[in-house]
Amino acid sequence: MTVLLCLVALSLGASACASDGGTADSSQTVAAADDGSGKLEPRYQPREPVPQPFYNSDYLFGMSRGVTNSTIHPAGKLPLLVLTIPLDIVFLPFAAIGGFF
Repeated sequence: MTVLLCLVALSLGASACASDGGTADSSQTVAAADDGSGKLEPRYQPREPVPQPFYNSDYLFGMSRGVTNSTIHPAGKLPLLVLTIPLDIVFLPFAAIGGFF
């Protein structure tokens, strides 16, 4: 049975079957892996930050955009659009100024 376990361990990439439980081999492996530099290197280069746009157009026709992007049945959107489009036109100057902030 021990021979079978050693063969399975060797096929899976283990170093050897030792009677001391392999503690000596594992300490040598850890010592060999640590080169002593103590520096961490990133796996990838950081991305440049995306510049923020000067003007935000999300406020323009925001009520109408909210109705059209909602999950309301299409037959229910039409009466709501009849109400929101005139309100969006009335508040258009305020929405245009709000895009700068």
